[in-house]
Amino acid sequence: MGLEIQAVSKLGQSVAMRAATEWLASHTDERTMSLTELAAAELSKPTQRAKLNTLVEHIGHQVTEQLESALERFTDDDIASSLSAVEEALSSIDLSDAALLADDADPEVLAQRIRRSLPRADLGRCYEVALDQSCRYLVQIIRNLPSFQPRALAEVLSRATAQAAMLDDVLSRLPRTSLYAPQGTDNDEEFRDEYLRYIGASLDRLELLGLSMKDRPRLALSVAYLSLTVTGEKRRRGNWFSETDQHAHSGVRVESALVSRTFVRGEAGSGKTTLLDWLAVTAARSGFTGNLQKWNGMVPFPIRLRRYAEDPLPIKPEEFVTGWLAGIMPSGWVHRVLQTGKGLLLVDGVDEVLLQKRPKVREWLRELLQVFPLAHVMVTARPAAADEKWLAELSFSSVELEQMSPGNVKMFLQRWHEAAGAPEEAQRRLVTQLESRQHLQGLASSPLLCAMLCALNLGRVSELPQSRMELYSAALTMLLDLRDAERGIARILTTSDKTVLLRDLAWRLQLGGLTQLSTTKVREHVTRKIRSMPNVDEEPEAVLTHLLERSGVIREPVPGRVDFVHRTFQEYLAGEEAMQDGQVETLIAHAHQDSWTQTIVLACGHGQRSQVTELLTEVLNRADREPRRARRLRLLAAACLETIRDADADVCDRLDTIIRDRLVPPRSKKETTSLATIGHRVLRYLPTSLEELTDAVAVATVRSVVLVGSPEAMTKLAGYAHDPRLSVQESLIDAWLSFDVQRYAEEVLADAPLYNGRAKVESTKLFPHLARLQHLTSLDIWLPSNEWQPSLSFTENLPPIRLLYCWTRGEIDLAPLAQKTPELLYLVGAERYTNIELSSDTSSLGLYQDELWQSLDFLRYKSLDYLHLSELAPGCDPSVLNDVPELKALYCRGWSDPEILSALPTLEFLSLTGDKPIDVRQLRDRSMTLQLRRRCTYVGVDELGPDVKVKWVG
Repeated sequence: MGLEIQAVSKLGQSVAMRAATEWLASHTDERTMSLTELAAAELSKPTQRAKLNTLVEHIGHQVTEQLESALERFTDDDIASSLSAVEEALSSIDLSDAALLADDADPEVLAQRIRRSLPRADLGRCYEVALDQSCRYLVQIIRNLPSFQPRALAEVLSRATAQAAMLDDVLSRLPRTSLYAPQGTDNDEEFRDEYLRYIGASLDRLELLGLSMKDRPRLALSVAYLSLTVTGEKRRRGNWFSETDQHAHSGVRVESALVSRTFVRGEAGSGKTTLLDWLAVTAARSGFTGNLQKWNGMVPFPIRLRRYAEDPLPIKPEEFVTGWLAGIMPSGWVHRVLQTGKGLLLVDGVDEVLLQKRPKVREWLRELLQVFPLAHVMVTARPAAADEKWLAELSFSSVELEQMSPGNVKMFLQRWHEAAGAPEEAQRRLVTQLESRQHLQGLASSPLLCAMLCALNLGRVSELPQSRMELYSAALTMLLDLRDAERGIARILTTSDKTVLLRDLAWRLQLGGLTQLSTTKVREHVTRKIRSMPNVDEEPEAVLTHLLERSGVIREPVPGRVDFVHRTFQEYLAGEEAMQDGQVETLIAHAHQDSWTQTIVLACGHGQRSQVTELLTEVLNRADREPRRARRLRLLAAACLETIRDADADVCDRLDTIIRDRLVPPRSKKETTSLATIGHRVLRYLPTSLEELTDAVAVATVRSVVLVGSPEAMTKLAGYAHDPRLSVQESLIDAWLSFDVQRYAEEVLADAPLYNGRAKVESTKLFPHLARLQHLTSLDIWLPSNEWQPSLSFTENLPPIRLLYCWTRGEIDLAPLAQKTPELLYLVGAERYTNIELSSDTSSLGLYQDELWQSLDFLRYKSLDYLHLSELAPGCDPSVLNDVPELKALYCRGWSDPEILSALPTLEFLSLTGDKPIDVRQLRDRSMTLQLRRRCTYVGVDELGPDVKVKWVG
């Protein structure tokens, strides 16, 4: 609802007149006279009375402005009735000097006196706020007007300008209180600056797992952050301007995929927490560029859900701020930040709370977004904990972090070794081993595993581990023993003693579905465990301190809480403890729970033949008995093949048959994602040809191979590359950035038929390799925001371009596109565009520039169906659109008067955005879809006709 400005203005003037009346009334009997009567009695000249009226009117305007901001959240009906009642109360209350002194000249005491004498419980919160505010302004005005003496009135009024300026200053410094600012907002900016400095300093670090605490250099996250790619949903390229038409995509940089509500999924160690920390640091320093540049100025609130595994979720936004600054935070500050859309909530680790608590997390998010719909929210989880639709009903976009590409790995290795101050020879040795050992390449699939490889390589002269189990074992050995031993640091525990204690702790956390325990609980567990360890003579307190300070495996992230430095170590050690303690039945009982998946997979790597055989047999038997959980249980059993050292041949044959007959080929995208848990072994079960598969199954099969990401996967894809179907060719092109781009072009795409000779390119890294594609005749170019272009000269040596979407900077000359005739052209970010000569083939156009459009003549008589345009200059004539005869959809920014748009006969879809209120009543009689943004202000939405379909977007 809009603000009832007339009612507010009337109350503002009433406050000013009541204050002036009390000022002029020198005797009690004069207080019954009106301001006009008092002025006539004291002022003989009309000019003097006019000055008095001007002063009172000016005061009224100042009070009105203050009241507007305090009442803007209420409806028109509430405002009209409440302000009328406040005006009536102020006109009847005694404001004499004696009365005000009795109230200690305190506006709150005055307001309470009015409530006692004129109780109005029926008017609600709007009346209460308006009364409180009016009393504050009234008292301040009376207290700051000069003492009145009749003979001096003319002199006072001669300085009316100075008097008005003085009152302006008094009122401007008066804290503007409201529901969200009960004590005003005077200290908001100062605290915000302090908070952002704290966030930037405390989170700007990258953990280098694998090095001891003493050896870990501090690496600035803002410098070392490595952008990874995601799989998610985006619009089809050829239909981008139309209604949402989703399909899977991959290889897109995560920063380009983030929107105001994003659900980021990724496996253990894939970089989810690092991504959120980078967002927090970059927001705190207003360092975003490209697509995220509009996030500069946002206030980040990191929320680690692991902290609430045992405790209730925070229901007071002020609880989002923790640490040293919480005590000086202005009251209601977080509420105000979130209410205005400036808050960036970074919610990490849905998978780190109990399964039964996850619905409460979703409900908590729902309630939070109902109260603060403009807040930006990023949520992370492991894929097994929640599917991509888990937050869809809350309008979250879902993306999944992909495995690191070879290019990502090389960049990570370089930054890691630079941060660690490692010799170049160590980096070269690791690169050589990765290039020569294909199996090792599969290990370097996530930032966590890459960091472990780097650390192990730095401390070794021999070859690196062959498997994930060996990698974890070697990393733990290095952390628990080798570094201290090499430096001659005294040990109070042997490596095996440390392992026993940590296994016990990991298992207790796993059983409880926790990732943290209180330090007190950990001390109790350590005390209990060392009673069964006869060779440990140290006191429990000393043992716990040693583990925290020297193990490098557990830590105390905040005082009083203990967790593992990474959940993978917890799962590895819990799996070992389960097998050591004979807990196979417990593992079987929890096999359907996603939070147990990795623990069970790793337990198989620790188990003896009989244990592994029993575990797999019973898991598969459960799958036969429980149809609803059958696929999850069978996939779990198949995933265990990665770590199994020895099992009975019968169970291996049974599992082989199940994978071949029940799990492959995948039938859908969801099955593709789950099938990836098997790892590179899935390749042996997939068909060598796609010919007999339906389109959906063929695409899912390609996607399964892509998710493996190994050199063997590239060979398998090369066998699929001759399938001419559009869906298959698009999937193969989408996978390009997931592999070494040169080898992929040579081995997979070189002789691929493509579809109509067309390829989609999502990075400039691919341009040099396009010549390898023998059947390429046209391009769809869709460049992410982090690859902005200073000019369009890059298009000159490329094949014909059907679609071009890219971010630009500076002055952009469109002349290089003259011979390219793109059907769809969408350019964002330039200061201005010049030489705009559109081809007759261009049917969809988007041009967003910083400079206001002075003329739209370049659009005249063009065959455009879809049009996106930025803001027009005041003199720019939008009637040119009458000469765009086929225009069906228009997206315009900053067009506050859509009158001309109401006359466009072919327009079926209209999107209006802007910083100023937009009057849509001109469109009331149209038949169209009207897209509006919740953050913008519109006038007349309720007056639109039945044929106008309103579509609200975030």
